[in-house]
Amino acid sequence: MSQLDDFLTQTLARQLDAEQALINGDPGPRLAMWSTQDPVTVFGAEKSVIGSEEARQVFRWLATRFSSCTDYRFELVAAGASGDLAYTLGYERFSFSMDGGPVAPITLRVTHVYRREDGEWKIVHRHADSLMADQTAPAEAPAPAGERQREASPPPAGRRSTSRPEQAERLGPARTLAAAETDLADFLATALPRQVETESAWHQRDLDARLALWSTREPVTLFGGGGACVSSSDEVRRNFRTAVTGIVPCRSFDYDLVAAGGGGELAYTVGYEHISFDPGPVQDYTLRVTYLYRRENGEWKIVHRHADVPPTGQPLRAGASTE
Repeated sequence: MSQLDDFLTQTLARQLDAEQALINGDPGPRLAMWSTQDPVTVFGAEKSVIGSEEARQVFRWLATRFSSCTDYRFELVAAGASGDLAYTLGYERFSFSMDGGPVAPITLRVTHVYRREDGEWKIVHRHADSLMADQTAPAEAPAPAGERQREASPPPAGRRSTSRPEQAERLGPARTLAAAETDLADFLATALPRQVETESAWHQRDLDARLALWSTREPVTLFGGGGACVSSSDEVRRNFRTAVTGIVPCRSFDYDLVAAGGGGELAYTVGYEHISFDPGPVQDYTLRVTYLYRRENGEWKIVHRHADVPPTGQPLRAGASTE
């Protein structure tokens, strides 16, 4: 059995049971699935949370609002595992009642990151947002070679973000930029500046920089900030070539790192992208963004991006990326 198969066998069924329990008002199984060791982050459909204790408070709060879950299904699009880090991404589909209201269906795009702690896989990050009316999630995903892709039940433009003291604390011991001897420090020192520079260039309509940072080895996926739900490297790159034509060049791009982690050949970053424009019809906006990376031939490549507007933020307007 491969490491990925072992991870999915240990984890996925428990996670699906935990999610259904939460939507029926019981937070216990989800609490048991999540790490109590920071960094722990939630970019949820209702709230954004940093810190294990804050996340657990939100889970208990959500359980008081949810009930009457029916027909819960999870469609796994892609997954990977290496060392002590793993990820899954896909679509949660279910019907439920919120705050005692009528039962209604919903579909969420979801990305989860896991860390192995004392031999047990624990969730350390969740990024979830609901599909817009004009978005479509594939009912069945193809299964190319790779980790796994299948179905299952205002600063200057281009400024590099630096980890502020409170951000470094969230990353935890041996997970800060100062820990130069660790794989994570190496990842942050090399991949993170490229990520920031690439996205700054993207918002100046530079397509090549983004294409160069993304993997061409499956699985590659995109849950874009403008609503795209794309699987496969070719489709992602096709999406980028279309999206770049609609970008209005920005005045500045800034990135705030919230959390990061690495294990084996995988790594991830969690943060906020802030895009500002000169006065005019295009308004500034912020995106919550989760990136998943895979090390290929010694170089870190992006294999997944999940971006959306924060729940309390303004909607995307003209000039925002349509990825």
